[in-house]
This record gives sequence, C-alpha cells and structure tokens, in this order.
Amino acid sequence: EVVRNPKLMDDPNTVQRLRAILLFLAKNPERKYFIKIHSFLMHILPLIHKALPGVREVFMYRSLKPMFISAKRAFNLGSTPFCIFKRFALSAGFTTNEGFAALEREGVDSVDKYMMYNYLHDTRVYLDEAITRSDLVAYSYESLIANPGNFVAHFLDQIGVGSELTDLALTAMNEDSQKNSWLSKKDVNERVKKVEINLEKEAEEFVKRLAGEKFGIELEGDRLEMINIANQWNKN
Repeated sequence: EVVRNPKLMDDPNTVQRLRAILLFLAKNPERKYFIKIHSFLMHILPLIHKALPGVREVFMYRSLKPMFISAKRAFNLGSTPFCIFKRFALSAGFTTNEGFAALEREGVDSVDKYMMYNYLHDTRVYLDEAITRSDLVAYSYESLIANPGNFVAHFLDQIGVGSELTDLALTAMNEDSQKNSWLSKKDVNERVKKVEINLEKEAEEFVKRLAGEKFGIELEGDRLEMINIANQWNKN
C-alpha cells in the first residue's frame, strides 16, 4: 500500500497500523523477536522507527550475481517476458505504472535489468541510512560461508540475543528455511531443474554502469561483489 502511495509514509494512521502489525507478531514483551523483511521494503525503515522507536536492525546482503540467480530460480523467471512480469509486479503491489515508467526511462527493459536495478536501489537506501547511523551493521552471505562461527556469534550479539546460543544456531545451517513453503529447495529444484539461469550480458553491463554512476556502489569481480558497504562486519 505504501509502495502505491508514498504519501502514506507521513500518515499517522499508517504508523498506527504498522505498530499494531509488529506488536501482533511480537506478542510477548518478555521475549526477543527477529523479523526478516525483504529488501524491497528497505524504504519503509523510517516508518518502522516511527512505529517502534528504538528497534534495532541489521542489513544482510550478498554479491549481486549469485543473489540474482537464486531469486530468479526461486520465482521460476527463467524466460519470462518483461510484459508478463510487469503485470505480475503490478498486481502484487511491487510497484506502480508510474514506477515502471520511471524505470523504463532509466533503461530498464527486461526482467534481469529490473531485478538488478532494484537490488542496487535497496542497497542505496541502506547506505543512505548508514550515513547517520553508527549502530547499523551489514553482514554478507559470503562472510557467513567463510567463517560461520564468528559470523553467528557476532550477529546474535548484535541483535541482542547473546553469543552463547551460537552452537545451537549453527545446527540450522544445513536446514531448509523455506521447508514448508513453495520456495523450499526441493520445490524450487523441481520447477527449474531443466532451466538454465544466467544473467543476460546486456543486463550485466547495465548494472556495472549504473552501480557507480547512479547509486555510488562499487562492484568487483565476476560475482559483482559490492565492496563499499558501510559498517560491514569484518569477515576475518
């Protein structure tokens, strides 16, 4: 709803509704809760802070190319025409006709470019937030794989849970977090096992150019790793 009408960000009723939703999810004030939101909701961070002042957050990210391939596999977008994808995105409330028109003026004319553009945009929202926030910490998927123990201990401490639960948390490393949904690894693999998922060359060149020119994000290597993420947890 806020995506369709950004003016709602300043509406007191919107703040009250979001507060009610968050408190419904986190019913017991004696417990600690961790709520994961999708990156396309990054722009409502100020709204979340209005609804629940003092809430803590962390930013989780991944190199652009493997993140793109994972998402495209999960949503089975291997060869989806852009016109079909637009109808889906509009009906799901991801954007508006005006939003698509603005993206097309930027050169977004394919599913690959749309997804990569939004990853950059969402990351820019975090970078802007981090300018005045020394308490924010960013964690990369690659640093989790490189050093799971230190990653989990630091992450748990950051969200106020306590690093003494590190060993317990690590037991979930090989579990399917989407096991009971249509995004489970088994279901995704069944849907796309015969489909090759790649990032179009034109889209890759597009994102390399736009990352620096428009979003101030530095990319490195074939995986398109973002290397200037503010407040990045030391992967070593």
